[in-house]
Amino acid sequence: MRTNFSVDGTGGGTGNGGGTGSGPRSVGRTVAVLGGGGFVGRELVGRLVALGHVVRVGSRNPDSDQALARFPGDGRVEFLKASVNDAELLERLFNGADAGINLVSIMSPDVKAMHRVNVEGARLAALVARQEGVEQYMHMSAIGASLQSPGNYGRSKGLAEQAVRAVFPEASLLRPSVIFGPEDSFFNMFALMAKLSPVLPVFAPNTHFQPVYVGDVAKAAIALVEPGHEGMTVEAGGPDVLTMKELMEFVLKASGRHRLLVPVPDCVARMEAEILEPLPGHLLTRDQVVMMGLDNVVQPGPDNLQSLGITPTAMRSVVPDYLKGSICESWRRFRK
Repeated sequence: MRTNFSVDGTGGGTGNGGGTGSGPRSVGRTVAVLGGGGFVGRELVGRLVALGHVVRVGSRNPDSDQALARFPGDGRVEFLKASVNDAELLERLFNGADAGINLVSIMSPDVKAMHRVNVEGARLAALVARQEGVEQYMHMSAIGASLQSPGNYGRSKGLAEQAVRAVFPEASLLRPSVIFGPEDSFFNMFALMAKLSPVLPVFAPNTHFQPVYVGDVAKAAIALVEPGHEGMTVEAGGPDVLTMKELMEFVLKASGRHRLLVPVPDCVARMEAEILEPLPGHLLTRDQVVMMGLDNVVQPGPDNLQSLGITPTAMRSVVPDYLKGSICESWRRFRK
């Protein structure tokens, strides 16, 4: 008999794979997680292990994910080499799994590469999971995913949703806004810029965002692979909706700094993107400029975090704690 997940993040025991504990413990299922070594993946894997589940982490380089084995809890982590574009490796990952989660996607100026990963890879992963008998499946999408999006990334995510549902109709979709947490590349990047420069450029100053805590995203992913949540589409946003300029002001206040904020006109942003996009690292791309101009907030219609019984975490209760520190620490977090 399959056992439902819990969303509250609690779990008995202390050892990885065998503690007993004195409190109640869940009987684990096997959950395959594609992209488990990433920012959201690490949070998700830790919570699944704490709940007593066997977590198969599929990634292109399993050796780099070994630290995940140290998460406390009654569950355990298994590492498998996997790629969203390799059917044979995906079969090994999903074979015998009760639930599957795909967190993999890229934002790249190479439209063909982005389509190969975000669309073709999403379709293949869902297809193989279905063929291998996975009962509950969740695909990580994004707010703004749409076939009509003016950005290549937004269209790729919209096509991915369509492709996943075509081969796995009961799959659930999770669309988060910008995700924050101690190792994020959003607030940490702005804080690092504030440490290094007396002037901060503000791209798309009037675009609205609804940042969501990584722990809440992980809770939502766990809930969406519970029996009974098949076919749901959930948009995840936090309790705060702010413009990009207001977010930059929040970062400065949270890190205790005073800097001059200079709004960057759209035409200048596009010119900078044309210059920077071809350079190694793609510091700014034309597609990023397009996507930054679109509001990134929860829309009426889809379910939200509250639909899953999750109370969104406010930025002010988390972000200031991890923005304090040295430049080296901020750079380490930003690189992650």
